[in-house]
Amino acid sequence: MRLNSLQLVNYRNYDNLHLEFNKKVNLLVGRNGQGKTNIVESIYMLAFGKSFRTSKDKEIIKFNSENLYVGGNFSTQHTNGLIEVAIGKNKKGIKVNKIHIQKIHELLGNINVVIFSPEDLRLVKEGPKERRLFIDKEISQIMPKYYNYLTSYNKILFQRNQLLKSKYIDKALLDVYDESLVQYGSYIYILRRDFIKKIAIISKNMHDKLTDGIEELSITYKNQININDEDTVASVYNKFLDKLSSNREHDMETRTTKYGLHKDDLNIFINDLDVRLYGSQGQQRTASISLKLSEIELINNEVGEYPILILDDVFSELDETRQKLLVDNLSVVQMFITTAEVSHKNIFDKANTTIFNIKQGSVISIENGGI
Repeated sequence: MRLNSLQLVNYRNYDNLHLEFNKKVNLLVGRNGQGKTNIVESIYMLAFGKSFRTSKDKEIIKFNSENLYVGGNFSTQHTNGLIEVAIGKNKKGIKVNKIHIQKIHELLGNINVVIFSPEDLRLVKEGPKERRLFIDKEISQIMPKYYNYLTSYNKILFQRNQLLKSKYIDKALLDVYDESLVQYGSYIYILRRDFIKKIAIISKNMHDKLTDGIEELSITYKNQININDEDTVASVYNKFLDKLSSNREHDMETRTTKYGLHKDDLNIFINDLDVRLYGSQGQQRTASISLKLSEIELINNEVGEYPILILDDVFSELDETRQKLLVDNLSVVQMFITTAEVSHKNIFDKANTTIFNIKQGSVISIENGGI
């Protein structure tokens, strides 16, 4: 899977930009604030329909402009395609191969993108919300219907919590919300369980490579209803409904939903110790790298192609050993890398690298390797 070209019009600090990309390494070099991350942000938008930096689309439109356009030509093993995103002040449209899509799940999976940024180096160290976002984003790429289940679940959870906060709680309506919450939640629980089992195996193997076998990484699914490998959608449905029913009085007192997949997390251990509590900063970073790199292999296993990889200012956060380990494990994917350090050019094989030198919203020069 690769992105062949990109067109930006009125995107952040770019007026009109057209780029052709290397099938291996694309290195975006420039000082901070020049527009490197804007380019990889737009690539992410082609995959997910939104920015990874803001939830407000209007913030992406170039100052004093009314609208923006992002277009990307891509190739997979079986097809060539075009994704286009247009955003105005009060509207947004997305086309896949010139056909308007109505729902985001129709966009997901056309191109698969994995992004790795300095924030991801804290994936292990941060709170459960960050790890749930990691899980949800990756499953949605592999299985777009998961996105629909999750959207429905979150909508019902919001309605249930609003009802719990009201002066009069209609118990019959609460029954309806519980039924719907459990219906969607049981599918999500199973899909998360299966995803985490797969990612645990891949990340363990990746961590073995990164630590030369000295440390053993273990990842398991942390949830409130004790899901096991034998559970089915039906059995999870019953477990979840029982948990909601037995805690209804508590929920009515506290005016919020205590139990559900919105409380899920990952247990992450190195050599049988909780790395969040007892791991060094280096161990936490290496575990985070293992998790992120395992996404790449999992997507390849599930869809039969490696995803596009974005490394946004990651190398400046890593020592030389981890830089080399990262590069050595990524030779099979198309990469887009941003950096402010000119010396990082030396990390990559020049024959397979195109370097884009960026200054003040312009690509001032291109150093071409192989294509």
